[in-house]
Amino acid sequence: MKKEIAAAFLFLLCFLPLVAQASKQIPQSIRDLIALGLESNLGLQIEMINISQGSEATEIEKAVFDSELFAATGYDRSSTPFESSFSPSTTSDSEQFSAQVGISKKLVTGLTTSLSLSSAWVSDNDYTNNLDPHYSTALLIDLNQPLLRDLGGSINTTSLEISRNRQRQASLTYLLQAQNLVLQLEAAARQIARESEITRLRQESLELANTLYMDNQKRFDAGVIPVSEVQEAETEQADRQLSLSLAIQSRDILFEELNRQLNHTLKDDFKLETIVDYSLSAEEVKYPDLTQLFASARLKRIELKIHDYSVKNSSLQQNYLRNQLKPQLDLKFQAGVNGLSGDERHAAASSRYSGSWLNSFGSMGEADGYQWSAGLQFSMPLGNRSAKSRYRQSELQLKQDHYRQQDLEAAIRSDLVQQQLNVSHALEQLKIAEHFSALAKITLNQEQRRLEEGLSNTFRMISFQSKMIEAKIGRVNALTRYHLALAQMEFARGNILERHGIILTNNNEELSLENR
Repeated sequence: MKKEIAAAFLFLLCFLPLVAQASKQIPQSIRDLIALGLESNLGLQIEMINISQGSEATEIEKAVFDSELFAATGYDRSSTPFESSFSPSTTSDSEQFSAQVGISKKLVTGLTTSLSLSSAWVSDNDYTNNLDPHYSTALLIDLNQPLLRDLGGSINTTSLEISRNRQRQASLTYLLQAQNLVLQLEAAARQIARESEITRLRQESLELANTLYMDNQKRFDAGVIPVSEVQEAETEQADRQLSLSLAIQSRDILFEELNRQLNHTLKDDFKLETIVDYSLSAEEVKYPDLTQLFASARLKRIELKIHDYSVKNSSLQQNYLRNQLKPQLDLKFQAGVNGLSGDERHAAASSRYSGSWLNSFGSMGEADGYQWSAGLQFSMPLGNRSAKSRYRQSELQLKQDHYRQQDLEAAIRSDLVQQQLNVSHALEQLKIAEHFSALAKITLNQEQRRLEEGLSNTFRMISFQSKMIEAKIGRVNALTRYHLALAQMEFARGNILERHGIILTNNNEELSLENR
């Protein structure tokens, strides 16, 4: 089994303990959630079937070189007008029953071989033949070796090698889809956790509005403030109820989208916020320079590996079609031994070949008769336009694949630059958001003390409360963007599996996946 195929199946084997554990308990981390997704995602299971289909396609191409058993039988009777001074008969009559059995095989060199045993029972009114009926048996070997077109193992195994490469592509495509799924699941988990945290902050905001409303009601009852202050607090209360409802709606929709990816294995009351902690700040991650990042990504990005096999297939096809430009020149050879036996005609001279059907095998074994032939067969279409056009097509296809490969490498390099910028700016924005959140909390506390001393009003309190909540939400959004930027960066590097403790190693040219 080639390394890419082994990678796909080892990927499954390495995850059997992990997914089994994940399916028996509630996910406790993003990694557990990913394990559950790798087990239950239907899209990934559909893609896995392509690997088995590719394996069967390879077997079909291998079967071209399998041995083939053949057999034939038939009966023939004829009567032809005939006139001779040596025979009183006016017609030449004959009837024949024949049978043949043999085995044939095509070799990778292009040589086609067959070994056949044929036998026939013939009865006629030809009195020059002392046997009637007579049995003839022959053992033949036929060889057909191309000398120009279709000569050589590399030519005759082109379809097989292309099929193998497509099977490897199917395995790599499965791994690529697994990587995409891991990225999608992490992004979905963090976005849902973000919406859950925003929902909690909206609830906190509503509680602040409720407290302000009740305090204003007390102050109004005491005659300290006008009714407009109470109405203003009540209006803000309704607005924050609406914001809370929208946040809950957004969280529930995102949860349903995630659960669809997991084939609805999560319960509706599962709380994703339990696996993402927003109370902690993020640490800065250092990356190598762009040259090192790109060099590493070229070795690990599965898209490049998949396209490498497309280039190889185009090259194989071009080599095959170059061979098809040659004339067809085949060396044909046949050799065999023949045997004869039969019943003597009445009043005929004694024949050394008299006997039953089995005696014809003895005669053949003694090589009473033999045959052999050798020759060359040549053919070539005049102008050979079809083969020339197919070859030019293959040249263009290979050129196109090389351009696509260069474009893909350029896209990966650009993606790495963009992800570096995303990570850098996301970290910068996170630091600003954290500073803003801390300041907003301080200023709200200060304004609360001013309100208690009668130096502030409802409008100012609502404004400072909103700023503090929005600052906290801004911090949550910035932290989410930073973690998503890190995930995107690891995907661009080809390390998204390693990010979650799944190691892709190369041991004796065999790719394997193991848990860290």
